[in-house]
Amino acid sequence: MSDQSLVVQSASYHIRQLVESEFAYYKSIRLEAIQTEPTLFRWSNPAESSLSDFDWQERIKSPRIVFGLFKKSELIGMTSMLLLADKEAYFGQSFIRPVHRGQGLSRLLYRVRMDWANSHQLKKLIISHREINTISKIAILRAGFEYSHQELVHWLDGTTGYSLYYKLTL
Repeated sequence: MSDQSLVVQSASYHIRQLVESEFAYYKSIRLEAIQTEPTLFRWSNPAESSLSDFDWQERIKSPRIVFGLFKKSELIGMTSMLLLADKEAYFGQSFIRPVHRGQGLSRLLYRVRMDWANSHQLKKLIISHREINTISKIAILRAGFEYSHQELVHWLDGTTGYSLYYKLTL
């Protein structure tokens, strides 16, 4: 199975891996995510808002795997994985537009990443969330991850706080 053929569907929603030529999708939904939810994302250097199209195109390539969540043909969310080592990945950058939340779509975001990880025989997955984000914590635990540790980080909203890390051995 090719990476681009991996598609997860539910009713009128589907998720698929974005290809390099679709970097504008990734750019638009990622910038929307950090503008909509600055309390949930880490500060990055350089700031993502200042990246060039070339930089965005590079960020959609391996070692990052980016999935778009669509309602019919409209991009309404995203998630990604960052390959860290030969058989290890970090799950991150999940976002669903607020109007589409509460419909079980985060389960689809987990499923597509888990399917990708299994098809590539990954052995360890890592994920984190801001300490105050209890909704993410519930989803992470429901997906089978176990608490690992915490780290003090700088958030896009200008504050410093803890990020809680979880791991899952496959």
